[in-house]
Amino acid sequence: MGDYLLDSPEEWGQAEIVMLSAFGDESHDETNQRVFAVAGLLGSKDEWEEFRSKWKARLGNRVFHAADCESGYGDFRDMPELDRLQLHRDLTQLLANSALMGYGQAIDLAGCYRVIPSVLKDFPDMPYYDCFLRAIKYLSDLAGAYVPRDRTQFTFDQHRTTQYNAGLLYDWLSQYRDNIVETIAFGTRKEPGIQAADLWAREVMKRCDSHLFDLRSTPRTQWSTLMGTKRFKFKFMRVPDLLSELKAAEQYTVSQSDYETWRVKHKLLDNLSNRFRWFAMQDNARNDDEQS
Repeated sequence: MGDYLLDSPEEWGQAEIVMLSAFGDESHDETNQRVFAVAGLLGSKDEWEEFRSKWKARLGNRVFHAADCESGYGDFRDMPELDRLQLHRDLTQLLANSALMGYGQAIDLAGCYRVIPSVLKDFPDMPYYDCFLRAIKYLSDLAGAYVPRDRTQFTFDQHRTTQYNAGLLYDWLSQYRDNIVETIAFGTRKEPGIQAADLWAREVMKRCDSHLFDLRSTPRTQWSTLMGTKRFKFKFMRVPDLLSELKAAEQYTVSQSDYETWRVKHKLLDNLSNRFRWFAMQDNARNDDEQS
């Protein structure tokens, strides 16, 4: 897939801004068994205000959800198919014509079920956290390349089952980017930034899904429109990438018995929240050792 290769944030250029905001959302295939993606959009206050105005003018009183718009559900149940498809293309063009930048992180779920089935069985939300963390890291690196540099506010679509642990990951990440990362929040789909991020996340998922299961597939019109701007990047974590990262991470693997000793001592349950806390503690300790 030629558009798989990813430029570094520094290659995107630099621009003067006043305040940065990033909005993000997730997307997965209809079975939630093949591809999962988290994607975000980054821009200045003025860029977002201009984009919101145009987005609302084209959308009207509806709340955009890409899957509903394509399939005729939700707010789009009463809209003819041709009108829905035209609306989707128009909103994609608005995003392409804006000054916003996008990044998406996708993971090969089908491959994960083959190589690490026990992890997904015990922690089914792990693909979300993995993509969430990688997306924020890249967007914060991109924000750090702006001149003058300013701190960034992140807002993701709210999900009760994942946002607490996502917040823990964000807190851990922000310790290393405290001059860039400002806050994280979880908003509703009434926010146009989240609606636009949903459109972008679905395009990332669809492109990776079609490539994974149909090598002869051609990109969707919406995908080609966004890729043509050179401001939208993505990374698809496939099985070879996953195995390579797992091997590289072996040097940082902490004894399970050490984790259990810590957990029992503090009378904590074995869950993702406490595993994230344990990982953050070990990571902080490694960084302190390297700096001493």
